[in-house]
Amino acid sequence: MRQQEKGIACSGVSAKKRKKAWNALFIVLAVGIGVAIAFPLFWLIRSSFVTKAELFARPPVFWPKEMQFENFSKGVLRINFLQQLWNSVSIAVPYVAGTVVTCALSGYAFARLRFPLRRMWFALVISSMMLPSVVTLLPQVRLYSALGIANRWALIVPAFLCAGGNAYFVYLLRQFFTTIPKELDEAASIDGAGHVRTFLSIMVPLVKPALIVVGLFSFINCWNEIFYSTIYLQSEEQYTLPLGLLMVQGIKTPNYEQVMALTVLVSLPCLVFFFIGNRYFVEGISTGAVKG
Repeated sequence: MRQQEKGIACSGVSAKKRKKAWNALFIVLAVGIGVAIAFPLFWLIRSSFVTKAELFARPPVFWPKEMQFENFSKGVLRINFLQQLWNSVSIAVPYVAGTVVTCALSGYAFARLRFPLRRMWFALVISSMMLPSVVTLLPQVRLYSALGIANRWALIVPAFLCAGGNAYFVYLLRQFFTTIPKELDEAASIDGAGHVRTFLSIMVPLVKPALIVVGLFSFINCWNEIFYSTIYLQSEEQYTLPLGLLMVQGIKTPNYEQVMALTVLVSLPCLVFFFIGNRYFVEGISTGAVKG
């Protein structure tokens, strides 16, 4: 009997040791992956504060001897910064608003409403994720040219047609809406609330994390968009900040430390919004992926 108890105790101790060893291994692995992912960002920030000699020094200099803040002022002067900043903001803000509104309405309709061929329509929406965007490029260009909006509006209008926010956003919001108890809909209908009132007063506050996730994703996608911008934005006065940065790298002779500083400024809004909404971001992704 005692030998059995000792055996059970030893097996329990060995199981705890194995668990601790696996936990330590996972922690080391997570730290390694985090360092590998964060290192390019660190190198970008470091490169924006060094001199040209330090930038190309071998062995590499991991931190400048003296911070070169003038790299930012010189980098900003290489483009029409304020005009391109306004262009980026004037495109990103309505794009995000249109994406959030249309995808929220679509997700709510697929999750809570009953209409003919609902599953077929949802399957078509999901299947659109397998369709490369370049396939529809030529028809879009011809359509927007015929409508006379083959300019910055061609980057904004698709969001209000649920084309700017891809099918993943619709799927994510649908998953959130399906986690909400249907008793809330029934209680709202008993109180005389219609679908619009139920959606605005009950559903939207409950899916706020998912809406923030959709807003973050759509903002980052729109802010960093290059491909469609090069097609629809033809003059330098219409360029967005990422497109202006691309022109600096591709056409003008670059001072790389200034280009790095300019890259930090262009990337800063995405980083700021991500860190502000990071808690909602993790909550939205995890809940939308697990529940439903």
